[in-house]
Amino acid sequence: MPGEEKERINEQARKHDTLEEQMQKTRDEIMKTYRERRGHEKEFLDVIKNQKRYWEDQLRNTDPEKDNERYEELKGKIENEKSLIKQIKDEIHDLNEELKNEKEHKEKEHKY
Repeated sequence: MPGEEKERINEQARKHDTLEEQMQKTRDEIMKTYRERRGHEKEFLDVIKNQKRYWEDQLRNTDPEKDNERYEELKGKIENEKSLIKQIKDEIHDLNEELKNEKEHKEKEHKY
């Protein structure tokens, strides 16, 4: 009976270790995905900032007295880009926080 009990305990320990490894692999993949997303978001942010500068240049070259409709359209486009820039920055911030939290969690795990 003690041999069977010991074998059962060893089997449970192996299952636990296997599950821990799987969980760590999953967390590593999630972090890799977060880093990739952050990179894509930064690239997208650069594109949107360039587009905003383009609209601002167009706005400077538009006379509001001669073409008020175009002037207002450009102002709206600039506001849309500003809103989008804020959303992207918020997303990058959230991704950075997730990565930071995971790094801290991993460091705590290694201490034990």
